[in-house]
Amino acid sequence: MAIGTASAVFADKQWVSSRVRDAVRQAADELGYEPRQKRPEPAPVTDIAFISWAGEAFSPANPYFAAVLHGAQQACADLGISLHYEVADPARGGLPQAVERGQVSGLLLLSYASDSEYLRRIVERGVPCVLLEHEPVALPVDHVRHDDELGGYLAGKHLLSLAKSPRMPGVITADENITPARARLAGFRRALDEANVAFDPRYVLRGTFDVASGLRCMNALLDLDVPPRAVFCANDESALGALEAARARGLDVPADVAVMGFDDVPLAARAEPPLTTIATDKHLIGAQAVRHLLDRVGNPAMTSRDTRLAVRLVQRASTRD
Repeated sequence: MAIGTASAVFADKQWVSSRVRDAVRQAADELGYEPRQKRPEPAPVTDIAFISWAGEAFSPANPYFAAVLHGAQQACADLGISLHYEVADPARGGLPQAVERGQVSGLLLLSYASDSEYLRRIVERGVPCVLLEHEPVALPVDHVRHDDELGGYLAGKHLLSLAKSPRMPGVITADENITPARARLAGFRRALDEANVAFDPRYVLRGTFDVASGLRCMNALLDLDVPPRAVFCANDESALGALEAARARGLDVPADVAVMGFDDVPLAARAEPPLTTIATDKHLIGAQAVRHLLDRVGNPAMTSRDTRLAVRLVQRASTRD
């Protein structure tokens, strides 16, 4: 009997006659042969939840978040998948409703903070997860993030190359518990080390990644006895606040102080002056997270992946002589 015929029997092909089917199974019993069980097909993915953390300035009104969310939405729409948005609040202790109700096939989690315990509680519920913009954690999840350390390094190299900035530029960043802020500052410090420029913590101020804190931090930098001649803001909204503070003091950007941001949100190119920044692919990170999630739904035991997306320097008038 042909091997292909026996394979067809164990694959339950309908074209095999009952006589041949019985003969093959009898021969298998006599030989003690146990056919390998066919791996069940994973259930189709129809619903995904996109969850951000309360208090992290993520909302559809935030230009960075809106672009990431749109990238995920477009990828889901192309695949016929419904995407639900929810805000989680770890401080209140409860898990996201999408997890509690068990009504979704997987989760996209966008969180800057390093709250591994809360993440562990979510993962233990058995829902496949992908973390966006978060440092790797020892959990069976995938990670998609921008190369923030490289971005900070490029920013530092650029500002140090300006003739007006032989000393350490100022830095407006966020709490060090926030993964991108920590990585961007680490890259910036690598550029300082390469240039043999001393790091001075007085020139590092921490805000909340928004315009108001950027304005406040910029004023504090400009009030120093020796104010910086260049300022790196770890996101564009902080940089927009820094530009506002400089204008209010009658300073010329970049003649008196150069300013640059990070993310290249749409407002960066329309700022006055147009803002030098580190460009990130916000749509791609959302779409890539969806693709990673579908892979993990299909193979929950797969090795965790950490995907870093490229960044690049975009020079505009805010740092150009």
